[in-house]
Amino acid sequence: MSKGRALMLVSAWVDDRLRADVAAGLRPTPEYLVLESEHGVDLLDWSRVPGARPQRSGWQATLHAATALPRLRGYETVFSDGEHVGVPLALAIRGVGIKTRHLVLGHRLSTPSKSRLLRRAHPGMTRILVHSPAQLAHALSLGMAPSKLDLIPYYADHAFWRPMDVDEEPLIVSAGREHRDYATLARACEKLDVKVFVASGSVHSPGADVSLPASWPSNFSWGFADYVRLRTLYARAQVVVVPVMPTDFQAGVTTVLEAMAMGKPVITTNAAEHGGVIRDGITGISVPAADAEEMNAAIRHLMSNPSERTRLGQAAREAVLACYGVDAYSSRIADHISELQALRVAA
Repeated sequence: MSKGRALMLVSAWVDDRLRADVAAGLRPTPEYLVLESEHGVDLLDWSRVPGARPQRSGWQATLHAATALPRLRGYETVFSDGEHVGVPLALAIRGVGIKTRHLVLGHRLSTPSKSRLLRRAHPGMTRILVHSPAQLAHALSLGMAPSKLDLIPYYADHAFWRPMDVDEEPLIVSAGREHRDYATLARACEKLDVKVFVASGSVHSPGADVSLPASWPSNFSWGFADYVRLRTLYARAQVVVVPVMPTDFQAGVTTVLEAMAMGKPVITTNAAEHGGVIRDGITGISVPAADAEEMNAAIRHLMSNPSERTRLGQAAREAVLACYGVDAYSSRIADHISELQALRVAA
């Protein structure tokens, strides 16, 4: 891919501090830095958008798209990192008749408001990538051509999230907020002789739906954990549990892949649309949604079987290295960009 021929709209503040933190190993490498350094993609992040703030909002996405629009004639392809910015940019592309190819990552296209907008906006999108089979099916139901869509798995930075030489302890870790079912986790663990830590923040969706217990059991603690602390918590844990409410998108997949990359056994709910990341009994354990008894049984089974934890954890790490690493994910996106650049756009 030739440098300068592709532009990526990054919904993050990519400043010198972030780059320094990545270089110092204080946070995982995001895919956009790999696309920039390894595939010659130019980044248009929030730090380059006049008036932008370091948080997501509808206004921020519109401002981001408006900043990108006059730059597009200098690029063959533009990549929007989510439908929140991809939709306004697609509508603008249609409105002014720009021929730049538009690649969009679709996280959750199925909310009613997004579906209504997508019916108008998708002609301004050359290709849409999704992580969830349910989201792929929904996009097809909106009348999008199969050739316009592709399902790609999500990723974890396998160099940052890696097995560590740390003693495990009777500890269960869970992380994230979006569509988490912590009420079920609390019922499953309240009588176990283990500690449970819940890193319950969300970088991308702090206001997302979450099911919380009326009161936390005495063996639970919770709070914010930065990347380095979360990695240490994963390393100390015997089991990582990702309880997800029924949903049609990939809620929880980031936590699942981080833990898998660290070689930890993962228990998650089969309501999660993770696109086959967890293979039950092979790379982790899947239990029915909202079933505290089954979750409890799976936790007790793993806590009492070190060899089973090792087997699942090793298989999980191998799966990430084979399919779900940041380099592989970035290469898949770069391949799509290259394919779109090779297309002949009608005059």
